Amino acid sequence: MDSFYQAYFSVWRASSDIPEAIEKTFALLCEHFQAASCQLHVKKTSGWQCFASNVSNLNTALMLNEMEESEWLQSPTPFYHHNAWLWLPLQCQHQTIGLLTVQLQSPLKPLDPEYFLPLAVHLSAEIKHAPALECLPSANQTLLSMLQGLHDISFMLWRAKSLDDLLFTAVEQGKKVLHIDRIAIFLLSGENKMKGTYGTDIQGNTIKEDYFEAVIPPLWYTEHPHAQQGYLAIKNNTSLYHDLEPVGTGWSAYTSLWDGDRRVGWIAYDNLLTGKPLTDYHSHLLKQFSFIVSQHLVRRQAEENLSQLNNELEKRVTERTYQLQQLNWKLEHTCRQDPLTQVPNRRVFDQTLPLEWRRAKRHHLPVALLIIDVDHFKNFNDSYGHAVGDRCLKLIAKKLATQERRAGALFARYGGEEFVLLLPGQNAQAAVTAAEKTLHAVRTLQIPVDEHRTSHVTVSIGVSSLIPDNQNSADLLFNQADRALYQAKSSGRDGYVMYD
Repeated sequence: MDSFYQAYFSVWRASSDIPEAIEKTFALLCEHFQAASCQLHVKKTSGWQCFASNVSNLNTALMLNEMEESEWLQSPTPFYHHNAWLWLPLQCQHQTIGLLTVQLQSPLKPLDPEYFLPLAVHLSAEIKHAPALECLPSANQTLLSMLQGLHDISFMLWRAKSLDDLLFTAVEQGKKVLHIDRIAIFLLSGENKMKGTYGTDIQGNTIKEDYFEAVIPPLWYTEHPHAQQGYLAIKNNTSLYHDLEPVGTGWSAYTSLWDGDRRVGWIAYDNLLTGKPLTDYHSHLLKQFSFIVSQHLVRRQAEENLSQLNNELEKRVTERTYQLQQLNWKLEHTCRQDPLTQVPNRRVFDQTLPLEWRRAKRHHLPVALLIIDVDHFKNFNDSYGHAVGDRCLKLIAKKLATQERRAGALFARYGGEEFVLLLPGQNAQAAVTAAEKTLHAVRTLQIPVDEHRTSHVTVSIGVSSLIPDNQNSADLLFNQADRALYQAKSSGRDGYVMYD
Protein backbone atom coordinates (compact mmCIF):
# COMPACT_ATOMS: atom_id res chain seq x y z
CA MET A 1 0.00 0.00 0.00
CA ASP A 2 1.32 3.43 -0.89
CA SER A 3 0.69 6.86 0.59
CA PHE A 4 -2.63 7.34 -1.25
CA TYR A 5 -4.28 4.25 0.20
CA GLN A 6 -2.81 4.93 3.62
CA ALA A 7 -4.38 8.40 3.59
CA TYR A 8 -7.60 7.06 2.00
CA PHE A 9 -8.32 4.51 4.72
CA SER A 10 -7.41 7.06 7.40
CA VAL A 11 -10.02 9.44 5.93
CA TRP A 12 -12.79 6.83 6.02
CA ARG A 13 -11.97 5.84 9.58
CA ALA A 14 -11.99 9.45 10.76
CA SER A 15 -14.99 10.81 8.83
CA SER A 16 -18.33 11.18 10.59
CA ASP A 17 -20.46 10.35 7.54
CA ILE A 18 -20.17 9.13 3.94
CA PRO A 19 -20.54 12.55 2.22
CA GLU A 20 -17.65 13.91 4.30
CA ALA A 21 -15.50 10.85 3.50
CA ILE A 22 -16.26 11.13 -0.23
CA GLU A 23 -15.39 14.84 -0.23
CA LYS A 24 -12.05 14.08 1.40
CA THR A 25 -11.50 11.19 -1.06
CA PHE A 26 -11.91 13.66 -3.93
CA ALA A 27 -9.30 15.90 -2.29
CA LEU A 28 -6.88 12.95 -2.06
CA LEU A 29 -7.39 12.10 -5.75
CA CYS A 30 -6.63 15.71 -6.67
CA GLU A 31 -3.56 15.77 -4.42
CA HIS A 32 -2.02 12.43 -5.43
CA PHE A 33 -2.99 12.21 -9.11
CA GLN A 34 -3.54 15.87 -10.08
CA ALA A 35 -7.21 15.19 -10.84
CA ALA A 36 -9.05 18.14 -12.40
CA SER A 37 -12.47 16.94 -11.23
CA CYS A 38 -14.12 14.01 -9.48
CA GLN A 39 -17.75 12.86 -9.54
CA LEU A 40 -19.64 10.02 -7.90
CA HIS A 41 -22.79 8.88 -9.74
CA VAL A 42 -25.27 6.45 -8.23
CA LYS A 43 -28.03 4.45 -9.82
CA LYS A 44 -31.36 4.97 -8.10
CA THR A 45 -34.79 3.66 -9.00
CA SER A 46 -35.43 6.92 -10.82
CA GLY A 47 -32.25 6.61 -12.88
CA TRP A 48 -28.66 7.89 -12.71
CA GLN A 49 -27.93 10.86 -10.46
CA CYS A 50 -24.78 12.74 -9.49
CA PHE A 51 -24.36 12.05 -5.79
CA ALA A 52 -21.16 14.12 -5.23
CA SER A 53 -18.86 16.37 -7.27
CA ASN A 54 -15.95 18.66 -6.44
CA VAL A 55 -16.66 21.00 -9.38
CA SER A 56 -19.85 23.00 -8.88
CA ASN A 57 -20.20 24.35 -12.41
CA LEU A 58 -19.58 21.05 -14.21
CA ASN A 59 -22.45 20.03 -16.50
CA THR A 60 -23.14 16.39 -15.64
CA ALA A 61 -26.12 15.91 -17.95
CA LEU A 62 -23.99 14.98 -20.94
CA MET A 63 -22.02 12.43 -18.91
CA LEU A 64 -25.20 10.90 -17.47
CA ASN A 65 -26.61 10.45 -20.95
CA GLU A 66 -23.36 8.93 -22.11
CA MET A 67 -23.39 6.55 -19.16
CA GLU A 68 -26.85 5.33 -20.12
CA GLU A 69 -25.79 4.68 -23.69
CA SER A 70 -22.27 3.31 -23.14
CA GLU A 71 -21.17 -0.26 -22.64
CA TRP A 72 -19.14 0.50 -19.52
CA LEU A 73 -21.78 -1.32 -17.46
CA GLN A 74 -20.29 -4.56 -18.75
CA SER A 75 -16.84 -3.79 -17.28
CA PRO A 76 -16.32 -4.94 -13.69
CA THR A 77 -12.93 -3.18 -13.35
CA PRO A 78 -11.66 0.43 -13.64
CA PHE A 79 -10.65 1.66 -17.09
CA TYR A 80 -9.67 4.82 -19.00
CA HIS A 81 -12.49 6.42 -20.97
CA HIS A 82 -11.70 9.09 -23.59
CA ASN A 83 -8.02 9.32 -22.58
CA ALA A 84 -8.13 11.69 -19.62
CA TRP A 85 -11.19 10.19 -17.87
CA LEU A 86 -10.74 7.36 -15.41
CA TRP A 87 -13.98 5.43 -14.76
CA LEU A 88 -14.37 3.19 -11.71
CA PRO A 89 -17.58 1.10 -11.95
CA LEU A 90 -19.09 0.26 -8.55
CA GLN A 91 -20.81 -3.13 -8.44
CA CYS A 92 -22.59 -5.35 -5.98
CA GLN A 93 -23.61 -8.93 -6.77
CA HIS A 94 -22.77 -8.31 -10.43
CA GLN A 95 -25.16 -5.35 -10.49
CA THR A 96 -23.95 -1.84 -11.21
CA ILE A 97 -24.80 0.55 -8.37
CA GLY A 98 -22.54 3.50 -9.10
CA LEU A 99 -19.68 5.07 -11.02
CA LEU A 100 -16.74 7.16 -9.85
CA THR A 101 -15.28 9.35 -12.63
CA VAL A 102 -11.93 11.13 -12.31
CA GLN A 103 -10.82 13.67 -14.91
CA LEU A 104 -7.01 13.83 -15.13
CA GLN A 105 -5.18 17.00 -16.09
CA SER A 106 -2.87 15.05 -18.37
CA PRO A 107 -3.95 12.37 -20.87
CA LEU A 108 -1.00 10.29 -19.80
CA LYS A 109 -2.00 7.34 -17.61
CA PRO A 110 -0.41 7.76 -14.15
CA LEU A 111 -1.13 4.18 -13.06
CA ASP A 112 -2.55 0.94 -14.31
CA PRO A 113 -6.36 1.08 -13.85
CA GLU A 114 -6.23 -2.06 -11.71
CA TYR A 115 -4.39 0.04 -9.13
CA PHE A 116 -7.82 1.52 -8.29
CA LEU A 117 -9.57 -1.82 -7.78
CA PRO A 118 -9.42 -1.65 -3.94
CA LEU A 119 -10.89 1.86 -4.13
CA ALA A 120 -13.77 0.65 -6.32
CA VAL A 121 -14.48 -2.38 -4.12
CA HIS A 122 -14.42 -0.33 -0.94
CA LEU A 123 -16.63 2.44 -2.34
CA SER A 124 -19.09 -0.18 -3.56
CA ALA A 125 -19.42 -1.56 -0.04
CA GLU A 126 -19.63 1.89 1.58
CA ILE A 127 -22.30 3.44 -0.64
CA LYS A 128 -24.36 0.28 -0.23
CA HIS A 129 -24.77 1.24 3.43
CA ALA A 130 -25.43 4.93 2.74
CA PRO A 131 -28.92 5.91 4.00
CA ALA A 132 -29.02 8.77 1.49
CA LEU A 133 -29.03 6.31 -1.42
CA GLU A 134 -32.58 5.07 -1.65
CA CYS A 135 -33.82 1.96 -3.39
CA LEU A 136 -30.46 0.40 -4.18
CA PRO A 137 -30.63 -3.29 -5.09
CA SER A 138 -30.86 -5.46 -1.99
CA ALA A 139 -27.47 -6.48 -0.64
CA ASN A 140 -26.30 -9.74 0.69
CA GLN A 141 -25.05 -8.93 4.20
CA THR A 142 -22.47 -11.71 4.06
CA LEU A 143 -21.00 -10.23 0.89
CA LEU A 144 -20.89 -6.76 2.42
CA SER A 145 -19.19 -8.17 5.48
CA MET A 146 -16.60 -9.83 3.25
CA LEU A 147 -15.99 -6.60 1.31
CA GLN A 148 -15.47 -4.75 4.57
CA GLY A 149 -13.25 -7.61 5.67
CA LEU A 150 -11.10 -7.22 2.54
CA HIS A 151 -10.67 -3.56 3.42
CA ASP A 152 -9.63 -4.55 6.95
CA ILE A 153 -7.21 -7.16 5.58
CA SER A 154 -5.59 -4.53 3.36
CA PHE A 155 -5.10 -2.29 6.38
CA MET A 156 -3.63 -5.15 8.43
CA LEU A 157 -1.23 -6.09 5.62
CA TRP A 158 -0.15 -2.46 5.40
CA ARG A 159 0.71 -2.50 9.10
CA ALA A 160 2.50 -5.88 9.01
CA LYS A 161 5.90 -5.62 10.64
CA SER A 162 7.66 -7.91 8.17
CA LEU A 163 7.13 -9.99 5.05
CA ASP A 164 6.73 -13.07 7.23
CA ASP A 165 4.05 -11.33 9.31
CA LEU A 166 2.32 -10.15 6.12
CA LEU A 167 2.07 -13.66 4.66
CA PHE A 168 0.78 -15.15 7.92
CA THR A 169 -1.85 -12.41 8.24
CA ALA A 170 -2.98 -12.88 4.63
CA VAL A 171 -3.61 -16.61 5.13
CA GLU A 172 -5.12 -16.38 8.62
CA GLN A 173 -7.42 -13.43 7.90
CA GLY A 174 -8.25 -14.59 4.36
CA LYS A 175 -9.77 -17.81 5.72
CA LYS A 176 -11.86 -15.93 8.28
CA VAL A 177 -13.10 -13.15 6.01
CA LEU A 178 -13.76 -15.22 2.88
CA HIS A 179 -15.11 -18.27 4.74
CA ILE A 180 -12.57 -20.54 3.01
CA ASP A 181 -11.40 -23.80 4.63
CA ARG A 182 -7.81 -23.70 3.51
CA ILE A 183 -5.55 -21.05 1.95
CA ALA A 184 -1.85 -21.35 1.11
CA ILE A 185 0.53 -18.86 -0.50
CA PHE A 186 3.36 -20.08 -2.72
CA LEU A 187 6.13 -17.96 -4.21
CA LEU A 188 8.15 -18.77 -7.31
CA SER A 189 11.68 -19.80 -6.45
CA GLY A 190 14.07 -20.00 -9.36
CA GLU A 191 13.15 -21.47 -12.71
CA ASN A 192 10.04 -23.67 -12.53
CA LYS A 193 10.25 -24.02 -8.75
CA MET A 194 7.86 -23.05 -5.98
CA LYS A 195 8.45 -22.41 -2.29
CA GLY A 196 5.92 -22.47 0.53
CA THR A 197 5.35 -19.55 2.89
CA TYR A 198 2.24 -19.94 5.08
CA GLY A 199 -0.58 -22.39 4.51
CA THR A 200 -3.25 -24.47 6.18
CA ASP A 201 -2.78 -28.02 7.41
CA ILE A 202 -5.44 -30.74 7.18
CA GLN A 203 -6.82 -29.69 10.60
CA GLY A 204 -7.31 -26.07 9.45
CA ASN A 205 -4.39 -24.53 11.36
CA THR A 206 -2.29 -21.79 9.78
CA ILE A 207 1.28 -23.08 9.74
CA LYS A 208 4.61 -21.95 8.37
CA GLU A 209 5.53 -24.00 5.31
CA ASP A 210 8.83 -22.43 4.24
CA TYR A 211 10.33 -25.91 4.52
CA PHE A 212 8.42 -26.84 1.38
CA GLU A 213 10.22 -26.28 -1.93
CA ALA A 214 9.74 -28.32 -5.08
CA VAL A 215 9.59 -28.27 -8.84
CA ILE A 216 6.16 -27.06 -9.93
CA PRO A 217 4.17 -30.28 -10.48
CA PRO A 218 2.04 -30.94 -13.61
CA LEU A 219 -1.29 -30.42 -11.83
CA TRP A 220 -4.46 -29.14 -13.48
CA TYR A 221 -4.02 -25.47 -12.56
CA THR A 222 -0.51 -25.17 -14.04
CA GLU A 223 -1.91 -25.64 -17.52
CA HIS A 224 -5.25 -23.93 -16.95
CA PRO A 225 -5.64 -20.99 -19.38
CA HIS A 226 -7.09 -18.73 -16.68
CA ALA A 227 -4.18 -19.49 -14.35
CA GLN A 228 -1.73 -18.76 -17.14
CA GLN A 229 -3.39 -15.41 -17.84
CA GLY A 230 -3.58 -14.41 -14.22
CA TYR A 231 -7.31 -14.91 -13.64
CA LEU A 232 -9.06 -17.14 -11.15
CA ALA A 233 -8.98 -20.86 -11.98
CA ILE A 234 -11.56 -23.11 -10.30
CA LYS A 235 -12.16 -26.84 -10.60
CA ASN A 236 -14.87 -28.85 -8.83
CA ASN A 237 -14.69 -32.49 -7.75
CA THR A 238 -10.93 -32.65 -7.97
CA SER A 239 -8.19 -34.09 -5.77
CA LEU A 240 -7.01 -31.86 -2.92
CA TYR A 241 -3.38 -31.93 -1.82
CA HIS A 242 -1.12 -31.12 1.10
CA ASP A 243 2.65 -31.14 0.47
CA LEU A 244 1.82 -32.63 -2.96
CA GLU A 245 0.14 -35.63 -1.31
CA PRO A 246 -3.62 -36.24 -1.98
CA VAL A 247 -5.71 -35.65 1.17
CA GLY A 248 -9.30 -35.52 -0.14
CA THR A 249 -11.69 -34.36 -2.84
CA GLY A 250 -13.55 -31.09 -3.34
CA TRP A 251 -13.27 -27.82 -5.22
CA SER A 252 -9.86 -26.26 -5.71
CA ALA A 253 -9.10 -22.68 -6.79
CA TYR A 254 -5.99 -20.70 -7.64
CA THR A 255 -5.21 -17.00 -8.19
CA SER A 256 -1.87 -15.71 -9.40
CA LEU A 257 0.27 -13.09 -7.65
CA TRP A 258 1.76 -10.51 -10.00
CA ASP A 259 4.44 -7.87 -9.94
CA GLY A 260 3.41 -5.89 -12.99
CA ASP A 261 3.43 -8.43 -15.82
CA ARG A 262 5.68 -10.86 -13.94
CA ARG A 263 4.10 -13.68 -11.96
CA VAL A 264 5.74 -14.08 -8.55
CA GLY A 265 3.53 -16.79 -7.06
CA TRP A 266 -0.04 -17.87 -6.44
CA ILE A 267 -2.64 -18.49 -3.76
CA ALA A 268 -4.34 -21.89 -3.42
CA TYR A 269 -7.83 -22.36 -1.91
CA ASP A 270 -9.98 -25.44 -1.21
CA ASN A 271 -12.88 -26.80 0.90
CA LEU A 272 -11.18 -29.86 2.40
CA LEU A 273 -12.58 -29.41 5.92
CA THR A 274 -16.27 -28.56 5.45
CA GLY A 275 -16.95 -29.38 1.81
CA LYS A 276 -18.83 -26.04 1.59
CA PRO A 277 -19.37 -24.96 -2.05
CA LEU A 278 -18.28 -21.59 -3.46
CA THR A 279 -20.94 -18.88 -3.81
CA ASP A 280 -21.52 -16.83 -6.94
CA TYR A 281 -19.70 -13.83 -5.53
CA HIS A 282 -16.61 -15.76 -4.35
CA SER A 283 -14.95 -15.56 -7.75
CA HIS A 284 -14.91 -11.77 -7.56
CA LEU A 285 -13.75 -11.72 -3.93
CA LEU A 286 -10.92 -14.19 -4.53
CA LYS A 287 -9.61 -12.03 -7.37
CA GLN A 288 -9.82 -8.92 -5.15
CA PHE A 289 -8.10 -10.78 -2.33
CA SER A 290 -5.32 -11.88 -4.69
CA PHE A 291 -4.92 -8.32 -5.97
CA ILE A 292 -4.64 -6.95 -2.42
CA VAL A 293 -2.07 -9.59 -1.42
CA SER A 294 -0.08 -8.98 -4.63
CA GLN A 295 0.10 -5.23 -4.00
CA HIS A 296 1.25 -5.60 -0.40
CA LEU A 297 3.61 -8.48 -1.18
CA VAL A 298 5.38 -6.54 -3.93
CA ARG A 299 5.53 -3.42 -1.75
CA ARG A 300 6.93 -5.30 1.24
CA GLN A 301 9.49 -7.18 -0.88
CA ALA A 302 10.61 -3.90 -2.40
CA GLU A 303 10.85 -2.31 1.06
CA GLU A 304 12.86 -5.19 2.49
CA ASN A 305 15.12 -5.29 -0.58
CA LEU A 306 15.60 -1.53 -0.24
CA SER A 307 16.22 -1.89 3.48
CA GLN A 308 18.80 -4.61 2.85
CA LEU A 309 20.39 -2.47 0.15
CA ASN A 310 20.43 0.53 2.49
CA ASN A 311 22.00 -1.56 5.26
CA GLU A 312 24.66 -2.83 2.89
CA LEU A 313 25.22 0.68 1.58
CA GLU A 314 25.40 2.06 5.11
CA LYS A 315 27.89 -0.65 6.03
CA ARG A 316 30.00 0.17 2.99
CA VAL A 317 29.81 3.89 3.73
CA THR A 318 30.84 3.23 7.33
CA GLU A 319 33.74 1.07 6.18
CA ARG A 320 34.79 3.59 3.53
CA THR A 321 34.45 6.44 6.04
CA TYR A 322 36.64 4.58 8.50
CA GLN A 323 39.16 3.83 5.77
CA LEU A 324 39.10 7.47 4.72
CA GLN A 325 39.59 8.57 8.32
CA GLN A 326 42.54 6.22 8.63
CA LEU A 327 44.01 7.50 5.39
CA ASN A 328 43.46 11.10 6.50
CA TRP A 329 45.06 10.32 9.82
CA LYS A 330 48.03 8.71 8.10
CA LEU A 331 48.27 11.62 5.68
CA GLU A 332 48.09 14.12 8.52
CA HIS A 333 50.61 12.11 10.49
CA THR A 334 52.91 11.96 7.46
CA CYS A 335 52.58 15.68 6.89
CA ARG A 336 53.49 16.39 10.53
CA GLN A 337 56.21 13.79 11.04
CA ASP A 338 59.81 13.85 9.90
CA PRO A 339 60.17 10.68 7.77
CA LEU A 340 63.75 9.98 8.90
CA THR A 341 63.70 10.57 12.65
CA GLN A 342 59.95 9.96 13.27
CA VAL A 343 59.66 13.11 15.38
CA PRO A 344 57.51 16.17 14.54
CA ASN A 345 58.82 18.16 11.59
CA ARG A 346 59.41 21.87 10.98
CA ARG A 347 55.80 22.34 9.79
CA VAL A 348 54.54 21.32 13.23
CA PHE A 349 57.02 23.65 14.92
CA ASP A 350 56.10 26.60 12.67
CA GLN A 351 52.40 26.05 13.50
CA THR A 352 52.93 25.50 17.24
CA LEU A 353 55.27 28.40 18.05
CA PRO A 354 52.77 31.22 17.23
CA LEU A 355 49.99 29.39 19.09
CA GLU A 356 52.04 28.92 22.25
CA TRP A 357 53.32 32.48 21.98
CA ARG A 358 49.80 33.93 21.93
CA ARG A 359 48.72 31.66 24.80
CA ALA A 360 51.71 32.72 26.91
CA LYS A 361 50.97 36.37 26.10
CA ARG A 362 47.40 36.06 27.35
CA HIS A 363 48.54 34.50 30.63
CA HIS A 364 51.79 36.49 31.02
CA LEU A 365 53.94 33.36 31.02
CA PRO A 366 57.46 32.89 29.63
CA VAL A 367 58.37 30.85 26.56
CA ALA A 368 61.77 29.18 26.16
CA LEU A 369 63.38 27.78 23.02
CA LEU A 370 66.43 25.57 22.43
CA ILE A 371 67.99 25.22 18.98
CA ILE A 372 70.18 22.10 18.89
CA ASP A 373 72.78 21.52 16.19
CA VAL A 374 74.90 18.36 15.76
CA ASP A 375 78.58 19.34 15.83
CA HIS A 376 80.76 18.70 12.72
CA PHE A 377 77.97 16.71 11.10
CA LYS A 378 79.19 17.43 7.55
CA ASN A 379 82.57 15.86 8.35
CA PHE A 380 80.79 12.93 9.97
CA ASN A 381 78.78 12.36 6.80
CA ASP A 382 81.84 12.65 4.62
CA SER A 383 83.68 10.08 6.74
CA TYR A 384 80.95 7.48 7.19
CA GLY A 385 78.50 8.20 4.39
CA HIS A 386 74.91 9.39 4.45
CA ALA A 387 73.48 6.06 5.64
CA VAL A 388 75.50 6.19 8.85
CA GLY A 389 74.77 9.92 9.14
CA ASP A 390 71.07 9.19 8.98
CA ARG A 391 71.42 6.55 11.65
CA CYS A 392 73.26 9.07 13.86
CA LEU A 393 70.40 11.59 13.53
CA LYS A 394 67.84 8.91 14.32
CA LEU A 395 69.69 7.88 17.48
CA ILE A 396 69.93 11.47 18.69
CA ALA A 397 66.27 12.20 17.90
CA LYS A 398 65.10 9.06 19.69
CA LYS A 399 67.12 9.95 22.76
CA LEU A 400 66.10 13.60 22.97
CA ALA A 401 62.42 13.04 22.16
CA THR A 402 61.95 11.40 25.57
CA GLN A 403 64.04 13.86 27.64
CA GLU A 404 61.51 16.63 28.13
CA ARG A 405 58.12 15.50 29.46
CA ARG A 406 56.65 18.79 30.71
CA ALA A 407 53.21 19.67 29.39
CA GLY A 408 53.26 21.50 26.07
CA ALA A 409 56.92 20.76 25.32
CA LEU A 410 57.64 20.13 21.62
CA PHE A 411 60.76 18.44 20.28
CA ALA A 412 61.03 18.59 16.48
CA ARG A 413 63.51 18.32 13.64
CA TYR A 414 63.99 21.77 12.16
CA GLY A 415 66.04 20.68 9.18
CA GLY A 416 69.34 18.96 8.31
CA GLU A 417 71.15 18.31 11.55
CA GLU A 418 69.18 20.91 13.55
CA PHE A 419 66.51 20.19 16.16
CA VAL A 420 64.38 22.51 18.27
CA LEU A 421 62.92 22.15 21.75
CA LEU A 422 60.02 24.51 22.54
CA LEU A 423 59.20 24.93 26.23
CA PRO A 424 55.98 26.92 26.81
CA GLY A 425 55.63 28.35 30.30
CA GLN A 426 59.35 27.75 31.13
CA ASN A 427 61.69 30.52 32.19
CA ALA A 428 65.42 30.93 31.54
CA GLN A 429 66.47 28.73 34.47
CA ALA A 430 64.28 25.83 33.26
CA ALA A 431 65.64 26.31 29.74
CA VAL A 432 69.24 26.09 30.98
CA THR A 433 68.39 22.89 32.89
CA ALA A 434 66.88 21.41 29.71
CA ALA A 435 70.04 22.37 27.75
CA GLU A 436 72.30 20.65 30.27
CA LYS A 437 70.14 17.50 30.18
CA THR A 438 70.28 17.52 26.38
CA LEU A 439 74.08 17.78 26.28
CA HIS A 440 74.40 14.93 28.75
CA ALA A 441 71.92 12.72 26.88
CA VAL A 442 73.83 13.05 23.58
CA ARG A 443 77.14 12.36 25.30
CA THR A 444 75.80 9.14 26.80
CA LEU A 445 75.06 7.85 23.30
CA GLN A 446 78.84 7.76 22.65
CA ILE A 447 78.52 7.80 18.88
CA PRO A 448 82.14 7.65 17.67
CA VAL A 449 83.33 10.40 15.35
CA ASP A 450 86.06 8.26 13.80
CA GLU A 451 87.19 4.69 13.67
CA HIS A 452 89.57 5.17 16.60
CA ARG A 453 86.61 6.02 18.89
CA THR A 454 88.69 8.67 20.65
CA SER A 455 85.89 11.24 20.40
CA HIS A 456 82.14 11.17 20.15
CA VAL A 457 79.35 13.11 18.51
CA THR A 458 78.25 16.19 20.49
CA VAL A 459 75.77 19.02 20.02
CA SER A 460 75.75 22.78 20.46
CA ILE A 461 72.70 24.55 21.85
CA GLY A 462 71.39 28.09 21.63
CA VAL A 463 68.92 29.04 24.36
CA SER A 464 66.46 31.95 24.63
CA SER A 465 63.56 32.76 26.96
CA LEU A 466 61.09 35.68 26.74
CA ILE A 467 57.84 36.79 28.32
CA PRO A 468 55.64 37.82 25.36
CA ASP A 469 54.50 41.46 25.25
CA ASN A 470 53.86 44.14 22.68
CA GLN A 471 57.61 44.90 22.27
CA ASN A 472 58.75 41.37 21.33
CA SER A 473 57.62 38.48 19.14
CA ALA A 474 58.00 34.79 18.46
CA ASP A 475 60.42 35.62 15.64
CA LEU A 476 62.55 37.51 18.15
CA LEU A 477 62.62 34.45 20.42
CA PHE A 478 63.81 32.29 17.53
CA ASN A 479 66.41 34.79 16.33
CA GLN A 480 67.85 35.11 19.84
CA ALA A 481 68.20 31.34 20.18
CA ASP A 482 69.80 31.20 16.73
CA ARG A 483 72.37 33.84 17.70
CA ALA A 484 73.08 32.00 20.94
CA LEU A 485 73.65 28.79 18.93
CA TYR A 486 76.17 30.64 16.74
CA GLN A 487 78.01 31.77 19.90
CA ALA A 488 77.98 28.21 21.29
CA LYS A 489 79.62 26.91 18.11
CA SER A 490 82.12 29.74 18.10
CA SER A 491 82.98 28.95 21.70
CA GLY A 492 84.16 25.43 20.96
CA ARG A 493 80.92 23.44 20.61
CA ASP A 494 79.63 20.69 22.95
CA GLY A 495 77.95 23.31 25.09
CA TYR A 496 75.14 25.81 25.31
CA VAL A 497 74.82 29.58 25.37
CA MET A 498 71.90 31.44 26.95
CA TYR A 499 71.06 34.59 24.99
CA ASP A 500 71.58 37.62 27.21
